[in-house]
Amino acid sequence: MNSAFEVPIVKRLEPASGHVELLVDSPVLAQGKPGQFCHILTPGTLRRPVSFSRLEPSTGLAGLLIQVVGSGTRWLSDRQVGDTLDVLGPLGRGFAPPRLDRPWLLVGGGTGIPPIYAALQAWRDQVSEPVAVVLGAKTRDALIMVKDVRQLGFEAELTTDDGSQGRIGTVMAPVQEWLAAHPRSQVWACGPTPMLRALHGATQGLSGPVQLALEQRMGCGIGACLACVVPAQPESPDGPAYRRVCTDGPVFEREELAF
Repeated sequence: MNSAFEVPIVKRLEPASGHVELLVDSPVLAQGKPGQFCHILTPGTLRRPVSFSRLEPSTGLAGLLIQVVGSGTRWLSDRQVGDTLDVLGPLGRGFAPPRLDRPWLLVGGGTGIPPIYAALQAWRDQVSEPVAVVLGAKTRDALIMVKDVRQLGFEAELTTDDGSQGRIGTVMAPVQEWLAAHPRSQVWACGPTPMLRALHGATQGLSGPVQLALEQRMGCGIGACLACVVPAQPESPDGPAYRRVCTDGPVFEREELAF
């Protein structure tokens, strides 16, 4: 949806230090797909892309989780119940539904955790094979939505770079252990580029589909400015070797990307 509109904030949560989740009442946004995002207007800056942290079509609610990193996100984090946000959305390509006949591995890193939770929330009852969730962050303060995942009935494997919660190190150790035991897995992941690059390599021999959601700075959010292009596999020998994260993604099949 490329026309801006306003949505009211109906609930404000603080899931971790430096993070705020705003729940907005918007049947339009609530019809989005996990992995999609909306572009939010902030004073004096470009719009900010924020992925959906939860989607509830039955109630018309959508969640937007913001990490405070600068003036724009600080302004967003200060919004209160009753305030409105000027948004464009839902935008981009989200995750495709998982296949019913394969084990499902979901991997979230840092601010990439919310889209993974939204995918698990949407499709948790549609997969009959085993499901595993691996969440990682630099420190325990940045591990968000762990309680939400547990409330859905899943016990996530946790990792932190500094060992302050869960296993010390990145998500790759538990990911590789799971893939070794479940080589038919399908993998959904969202997180920083180094994590996705490692997953891109680790899943090369996997028979199941792999979908990777990229985090990228954006300008327009609708494919016009080309500020968010990333290297990709060319469609033909003479074809383009870049994709726009805002419209061709943020979710890509592993085979589309050239890390």
